[in-house]
Amino acid sequence: MRYLNEQYRQAFAFLRGPLAVYLKNTAITFAVIALVFYGTCLFLPNVRDSLLSYIQNIVDSAAIATEAGGFSALRILENNLRAAAFSVLYGIIPFLFIPALPIGLNAAVLGAMAASYQIKGLSLLLYAAALIPHGIFEFPALFIAFASGLYLCHNATAHVLGKEGTAPFFPTIRALLQVFLLIVIPLLIVASVVEAYITPLFVSLFL
Repeated sequence: MRYLNEQYRQAFAFLRGPLAVYLKNTAITFAVIALVFYGTCLFLPNVRDSLLSYIQNIVDSAAIATEAGGFSALRILENNLRAAAFSVLYGIIPFLFIPALPIGLNAAVLGAMAASYQIKGLSLLLYAAALIPHGIFEFPALFIAFASGLYLCHNATAHVLGKEGTAPFFPTIRALLQVFLLIVIPLLIVASVVEAYITPLFVSLFL
């Protein structure tokens, strides 16, 4: 138990320390892009339709829906874990900052969905109800994963360029792994259960 407590202490210290700026910038960037695409999709149907088609393809390929008409918590968790893990792993490639791409894409999808609700005459409260219950766990987990990928890419790039004062590479990998295992995964587990079993009930209150 003492060992586990120490691992958690180190993970949260890294999250509040080196990762904090990246996490803050990720959240702000996500919010700005979501708002931009919300406004864009209200006035540009082609952009909205393209993003909605992309969303439908993702949902279909993810196979998160069950035959009973609900959602599979296990499939939701599997898809979110894969997305979060790759968002971090892409950061090992220096210079390209690939983890920025899923930030923009996910934010654009969120904005497009909000615009779609409004165009259809549905309340944005209904949209919020479909996001908030599991989103309070899922969004922080994904933001941490995105921020981790960006931090890793910055660290890898600095090492390639030979910058002095750069944090050691392998201890950085270890710290990011601690954050992923001890913070991101538990949040995604809770989010998947909430999305499968609680969010639909919450949404029904607004229908």
